[in-house]
Amino acid sequence: MNFEDVIPSYWNYFTVIRTTSLTFTQAHGFVNSSGRYVTGATITDRWNRYYKFVTQFRELEKVYATLSPADQAANKIYMITATIYLYDHTSKMIDNVGDIPFSEAGKISMTGGDYSKAAAKYDNQTELYIKMLDELKAYSTELNSVTLNAGVETVFKNQDLINKGSLVSWKNYCNSLRLKLLNRVSAVPALTARANSEMAEIIAEGKIVDESAENIAFRVYTQDVDLDTSGFFDALESGNNNIAPKPMIDHMNTNSDPREAWLFQKGANATAYVGLDPTLASGAQDQLIADTKIALYNMSVISKNKWLPGTLINAPEVNLILAEYYTRNGNGALAKTYFEKAIRQSIEYYVRLGDKADVLTWKPTAEPTVAEVNAYITKINFAGATTAADQLKLIAFQKYIHYNIMQADESWAEQRRLKLPVFTFIDDETSTIRKSPPTRFTYPNSERVYNTDNYNTVKDKDNLSTKIFWDVK
Repeated sequence: MNFEDVIPSYWNYFTVIRTTSLTFTQAHGFVNSSGRYVTGATITDRWNRYYKFVTQFRELEKVYATLSPADQAANKIYMITATIYLYDHTSKMIDNVGDIPFSEAGKISMTGGDYSKAAAKYDNQTELYIKMLDELKAYSTELNSVTLNAGVETVFKNQDLINKGSLVSWKNYCNSLRLKLLNRVSAVPALTARANSEMAEIIAEGKIVDESAENIAFRVYTQDVDLDTSGFFDALESGNNNIAPKPMIDHMNTNSDPREAWLFQKGANATAYVGLDPTLASGAQDQLIADTKIALYNMSVISKNKWLPGTLINAPEVNLILAEYYTRNGNGALAKTYFEKAIRQSIEYYVRLGDKADVLTWKPTAEPTVAEVNAYITKINFAGATTAADQLKLIAFQKYIHYNIMQADESWAEQRRLKLPVFTFIDDETSTIRKSPPTRFTYPNSERVYNTDNYNTVKDKDNLSTKIFWDVK
């Protein structure tokens, strides 16, 4: 299982996203060091975990295929839910690199352990997205009529680490994942009509994660198993990974964002929240950090919190998707409704993260009042954005705040897709490989070495400038 890519963990944050998506999205403040826009080997751990997961899934498929028709029908729920979760992470892998081995991947046991026969071709990213959308739509329909016998229901509840056996939650997860993927491809000409029509159908059905109680996540219930975030503090607090970014802090200061004190803490030698300026020279940035003048991500609520959930999809995210959908289709009034709902939910989300904080030193002593939340929403003034373009700017910035460091994959995908928010990056003139933020990760070197023939079919696209298929603006 790839839970380390869901629950905040050391390896994902420190080895994969610390120097990549967190920097490329300005989710954290970063020093303008040499080579900062080159992904290098950072994807390797994520790649390996994903394909271990795919291999596990192939074993599930193999076992399922040996069952009698009656047993297959009784146990179909395992295939449905496993596939939904697999497609969630497959979409993230595509969003990060583009074409990936999939249809032939993970089948080593089916070749008798012959690695040469198990080498997998690369599947086209657009075709994979369409395949996932087709199957998720079918599963959504099937979940309407699934019934479990008593034995399967008991075992499924015990084994379901995400939704504790709730078929309603799996339906909501499936449809919300569909919304996210459809929205992501909505500007691709060949998929625009499908995106709009299917999103309308999903919204009309109403079985989505649009309320906070419906959030889909790995939840941490004990510190006695691997499903915890105990190593997260080291990943975030070492290497200055917890530095506050200037664009987010400036917005929060200007608009009195109620999330500020819950997401951040002031620098030890600062009287106000200050984010690290990405336009400064590295020496000046280092000095500000050394002088503890720069704000940090809140240690009580975020980095030292051992109970953080591993978010898969949540209500603020879904409602911002709905706001974008209605903006795109010319319904500013409904867009405003979902936009403001998402903000309220996002504020509540980060306040509630502090409920189980073990270290209380930096936890705010008072929760935001209704008046403070309303005042912030009034300052943002969605109604004052009279064009779809201006509305989209507001939506994109709220995605940036809500995702911050906690949902880096989604934030980087959305920023590449929308080209919003517009941030300033200083070119890395020391690099001969990449001077500005890239548009994808490059493949791990293991593909060149061990999957050479198949890698050669995508070799020409394996650079930091190739765009993912939905990146069309």
